[in-house]
Amino acid sequence: MISFPFSGSIDIFMKRMMQRNLSALFFNILVFNGIIAFYSFIASLLIPSGVNALFTSYLLWIFVPLTVLTALLFLLWKLITRRMAFSLEKEFESFKLSDFAFILLPMTPVTQYILSNQDSVTANGTVILFTVFIVLTAVCGVVIPVCLTKIVSKKVSMTAALAFLSMILNMASLSSMNAWSIKGIFGIQLGVMALILIICAIIRFIPAKIAVLAMTVFFGVSVVTAVMSDDTEKSPESKSNEVKKFKVTSVLEGKKIKRSNDVLFIVFESYADNETLKYFGYDNESHADYLKSNGFHVYRGIYSLGAPTEQSLSKAFNIDRDVSEHKKYLAGNTALHALLGAQGYKTHGVFDNNWNLRGLSMNQIRYDYSFPASSGSMDSEVLLRAIFKGEFSDAVSFEGIDYNSYLEQKKKVIGKIFKEPAFMYSQSSYPGHSPSGKGMSLEEQPKQLSSYLSNIEKANNEMRLDVEEIIKNNPDAIVIFAGDHGPFLTKTGYGVSKGRGGYKASDLDRYDIQDRFGMFLAIKWPEENLSKKYDIKILQDVFPAVLSYLYEDDSLFDTLRMKRMTKDNHRTLGVYVEDGMIHGGKDDGQKLFLSEDVSSEKAE
Repeated sequence: MISFPFSGSIDIFMKRMMQRNLSALFFNILVFNGIIAFYSFIASLLIPSGVNALFTSYLLWIFVPLTVLTALLFLLWKLITRRMAFSLEKEFESFKLSDFAFILLPMTPVTQYILSNQDSVTANGTVILFTVFIVLTAVCGVVIPVCLTKIVSKKVSMTAALAFLSMILNMASLSSMNAWSIKGIFGIQLGVMALILIICAIIRFIPAKIAVLAMTVFFGVSVVTAVMSDDTEKSPESKSNEVKKFKVTSVLEGKKIKRSNDVLFIVFESYADNETLKYFGYDNESHADYLKSNGFHVYRGIYSLGAPTEQSLSKAFNIDRDVSEHKKYLAGNTALHALLGAQGYKTHGVFDNNWNLRGLSMNQIRYDYSFPASSGSMDSEVLLRAIFKGEFSDAVSFEGIDYNSYLEQKKKVIGKIFKEPAFMYSQSSYPGHSPSGKGMSLEEQPKQLSSYLSNIEKANNEMRLDVEEIIKNNPDAIVIFAGDHGPFLTKTGYGVSKGRGGYKASDLDRYDIQDRFGMFLAIKWPEENLSKKYDIKILQDVFPAVLSYLYEDDSLFDTLRMKRMTKDNHRTLGVYVEDGMIHGGKDDGQKLFLSEDVSSEKAE
């Protein structure tokens, strides 16, 4: 038998190489899982509660055990082979300029978000947003993974880091596509992350030049798409209402007001009529009695011609049933604001959240005074939070404003610290409504209803603070407490017409329609008999009545008031209300409200 003197050495060398390869494999898997586990842990601690925070907390339950299991298997393998010694024999992989090109992958959705919101984000805000995310993706996607290359392959560590970042920063788009709010569907999220991991692995393991070229092309196409989409939204066709001539403007042209009482329009989000609240199991009559005792007339059976907020208030502020809704009308850019401003009024917009001014360019915000201030930085912060939370929702806009500061600002306007007469539109987020978008599931309905009814108490408390200030310092003001529409709490809420609902018009009854168009209304007039003078039946009747009083022209109410037939009825599957009567649905031909207001009939 022929033997070779070096055969033993070769066997030992091969065994050592195999052991090193196995060690490297274990450490690659260990660090891969560990990076995702570590990033998930940090994200679950730092990200505001929402879709991403919940998703990363679930990831922890997967990748922490995987990391521990990999470490135990590695330790067990060392014990079995009796080779406990371990040394970091891998060479450090240095930084390359091409490494930083890979941040284009997670930066693509961020760039789309920023470019699509240029109307509301200032140049400084844009720079800040890009700086934050470039630094974040560069440090977490490149610097930290490269620093680990003494024990793990750079390709492996960067794949894990970039996939995690791409998933988190893409979550807002994913949430929008699936109408997720607060939480997503983890199975879908996990599937998308697996796909992103595969894409990142392919891109990171193919030749660098090809990968960089592919990412650059993809990034460029995404940027162009975002810019073109934004330009389409700014087209003249979509902004035709900019040049609309409203009827109220021509009717009052050249006329001067005779009275200059402050007009305080204080809206409580989705505050329902008491008949609707009783249907939900809550009697609010004691609060109505409180308002009556302080000089308010509480109207019954009032509804809005549109829902939700933008549709309802766009019509109210422009005294025009056919105006297309736009958020600029909530920012003082309306016929009513312009008319009163020309008569010496100072206009105030006071809100307890960012939503009313979010998404508007600076020249679309026309208030003399606004809270929060229309500096543009607000929208940068909102966008930043939305991306990290992983959802573009109303809830994101309701953050970042101190509630007590809002109350204090409202108190200043109500308390007449300004010399000029004031027109104030204020909106509180209480009591609120069910989730927008595709609505809620039937399983979520009891929780949403319970939250809404508890928030009625908060709205009532806020209203009482306003009343105290009004009675003390501004008793001659015209004060309007109103809901803007209903709370969308019956059936699947917003989703009755699209999304989860699957309902037909014949499924909708009186309370489903009240729940969408019905609303609370109470007005304190300078003279008590005025509550009987104006036949107010809808929210959009309020400002024709106010102008009739200020101009001392009784004919204005009938001249300006609009047809009392709801528009934008897709949220009620085509069922509409005209002159308080339901057309369509289960209660076709019946009154919308059984307890209508009869004391506001026009005096003979």
